[in-house]
Amino acid sequence: MLVPAALLLLCPASLLPALIPGFTPVFTPGAPASSLATSWTVEGEWLPSGADSWDQFVEAAKARHGDFGAKAALFLQEHRPAGDEEIDGQLLLDNLELALVARERFPWAMDVPEELFFNDVLPYAVLDETRESWRPAMLERAAPLVEGCKTAEEAIQALNKGLFNLVDVHYNTGRKRPNACPSESMAQKKATCTGLTILLVDACRSVGIPARAAGVYRWHDDRGNHTWAEVWDGSRWRFTGADEYDAKGLDRGWFTDDASKATAGDRQHAVWASSWKRVDAYFPLVWSRGSKRVAAVEVTQRYLKDDGSSDVDKLGADGEELSEEAALKVAQREWEKRKATLASELKAEDEAKAFRVGDKVLRIKEKRFGDAPEGQRSLWISMHGGGGAPARVNDQQWNNQIRLYEPAEGFYVAPRAPTDTWNLWHQGHIDPLFDRMIASYVTRHGVDPNRVYLMGYSAGGDGVYQLAPRMADRFAAASMMAGHPNETKPDGLRNLPFMLFMGGADKAYDRNKIAAQWRVKLAEMFVADPGGYDHRVIIYPGLPHWMKGKDRECLPWMAERTRKAWPKKIVWLQDDVTHGRFYWLGVAAPEDAKQRTRVVAEVKGQTITIEAEGLDRVALRLVDGLVDLDQPITVMFGGKKAFEGRVPRTREAIEASLMERADPGLVATARLVVARP
Repeated sequence: MLVPAALLLLCPASLLPALIPGFTPVFTPGAPASSLATSWTVEGEWLPSGADSWDQFVEAAKARHGDFGAKAALFLQEHRPAGDEEIDGQLLLDNLELALVARERFPWAMDVPEELFFNDVLPYAVLDETRESWRPAMLERAAPLVEGCKTAEEAIQALNKGLFNLVDVHYNTGRKRPNACPSESMAQKKATCTGLTILLVDACRSVGIPARAAGVYRWHDDRGNHTWAEVWDGSRWRFTGADEYDAKGLDRGWFTDDASKATAGDRQHAVWASSWKRVDAYFPLVWSRGSKRVAAVEVTQRYLKDDGSSDVDKLGADGEELSEEAALKVAQREWEKRKATLASELKAEDEAKAFRVGDKVLRIKEKRFGDAPEGQRSLWISMHGGGGAPARVNDQQWNNQIRLYEPAEGFYVAPRAPTDTWNLWHQGHIDPLFDRMIASYVTRHGVDPNRVYLMGYSAGGDGVYQLAPRMADRFAAASMMAGHPNETKPDGLRNLPFMLFMGGADKAYDRNKIAAQWRVKLAEMFVADPGGYDHRVIIYPGLPHWMKGKDRECLPWMAERTRKAWPKKIVWLQDDVTHGRFYWLGVAAPEDAKQRTRVVAEVKGQTITIEAEGLDRVALRLVDGLVDLDQPITVMFGGKKAFEGRVPRTREAIEASLMERADPGLVATARLVVARP
C-alpha cells in the first residue's frame, strides 16, 4: 500500500510495536523518499489487494480475534461503500488491529457500545476521501495529546486544541480538493472544513472515540454549505468545529445559529451525520452532487434553537414515542430544570456545609485542589475513623481525615458521621445523605458525576466495604483502608474499580486475615468474569493499623478511572440497606427492594438476560447505546423469554429517571418491567 511521504514524516516507529506484539514497520527496500511504500503489518500475515481481499480479511480477523473480530470485519464488508470492493486487504487488517488496540488501551473506549464501535470507530474512512492507512500515524500523534485525559470529552478537547498545530494544517480554500484524506491535507498544509473534519474524526477514532462528519448541503438562506464533527462523549452525541477549539467546551461554534435554522426533513437544508452502516439517506457531498456513496442519518433536531418555553417541552408531552434525537433533547432540558431546582434547594445546606435527611446532619470539611473547568471537576469523599466513642474522639478523627490525602485535582471532602456509634458509616441514613451531598457538588460546583471517588480509613474503611458495593453506580473508584467488612460481600463491585489497603500486622478483629481472604475472592471473581472486578489489594508486611501514609498510592490509580454508567453486565446484591435502582436495573415496586436479593443482568446485542434470586420481577432503565431502541429487544428471565418487542422512548421514562436519581449520566429514556415467566 502506498502512503505519501507527508504521512511518513508523522509516523516514527516508536509507539505501535509496543502496543501490538508482532506489529512491526515494513518498508519497501530501495524506495525513494518521495514514494516510500510502508505498512504496519502483523508478522506472517500480508493480505493482497483485489477481489479476494475482503474474504481473506474476514478470515484473518477471525483467526486473530475470534468471533468478535469476524463480526467487526463482516460489518465493514457488509456496509462498504461503492468503489471499495477491491480495497487493500492489509489496510483493512491493520485498521482493525489498531481500532482494537484503542478499544483496550483508552479508558473511555472500553465502554463504547459495540454498535457505536463498529459504525463510528472502526471504519477506515469518513466520507469519500482517498483510502489510505491513516491509523498508524494518527495514533502515533493522538495518543500523546490525550495522555492524562480521564474522559472522552477531555480527550476530544485536547485533540481539537493540539492536533492541527501539530500537523500544521489549517483552513485554506487554496487546497486541491475539498475531501482531502489526512496525508493530502498534511502534504498541502491546508484544508477545507471537510478536510479538517476528516482529520479530527480520524484522530478521535484512533484513540477509540466514536466520531463522524456532520454538515449541511445549504444553510437556511442558501448562501453555502459547511461540515463539522460530531463526537460521542460517553453518553450522547456532541458537536465541535474542527480546528475551532473552544475552552468553554463542546456544542459551541460560529455555525450554531445557522444550524439552529435548519429545516428537518428537507434534504438540502437539514443537518446530516455520516454513517458507515447503510441507511436510506445519504450525506450531502457538495463536491460530488447526487452521489449516494456515503450513508447518513438526519440529526437536525439536535441543532434547532431552543427559546426557553421551547418546542422541546412539548415533545412527548402527550405520551407519544420520542425519536433518539428528541429523547436526547428532552433529557437535556429536563436535567437543566432538575439541576436548577436542586441547586436552589441545596443552596442553604451547601453554604452551611451541612446536609440534612430527616433528623440526621452530615457536616463536611472541604479542600480544593487544581483548577479543572466546570463540569470536569472531581469529588473525593473521605470517611474518618473512630466510632463507638465520645463525640470529641470522633471529631478528632474527622479533623485528622481532612489532612490525610491530597488528590492532584478536585474537591476533597471529609464528612463528619452523623452519629458516634460503632457503625458510623453503615446506617441507612448515610446513603441518602451522600446522594444529597453529591447532588450539591454536581449542581452547584461543576463536579462531573462520572468522577466521584470514595475512600475511608479504619471505621471509614468499614464504610467503604459497605457503601462501595451497594452504591457502586455513584462512584468512579473506591479505596478501603484498614477497615472490616462485617457481613458485606464484594458482588456489587463488578463495575467499580476497588482498592484495598491493609497493614500485615493489623490483627484487631482479624482485619489482616479478612483482607487476605478478600484478595483471593476478588482475584477469583476477576478471572471468572472477564471485564469485571478491576481491583488491587495491597497488604503491607509488618505494618500495624497505621500504614504510615503508604496507602496514598491509591490516588493516581483512582484518578485514572471514570464511572461506568451503563455497563453491559451488572451484578446487584442488595445489602441490609436496600436501594430501588442500581445502574440500569431497578425494582418494579418499592416492596421489591428486599435484603439479600441478587440479580445478574447482561446485555449482548439486542438480548438482555436476567438471573435473579429472591426476586420475580425487575424494572429495566434503557437508553440508546445500551441497546438500539429503534429495534426490538429480547429479554430472557431465568432462561425463558419474558419479553420480545420494541420499548419506546418516552418523556415519562426520562422524568421518572431524573426524579429517582438526579444524575445526568444515568438518565434513562425508556423503561420496561419484566416478570419471570
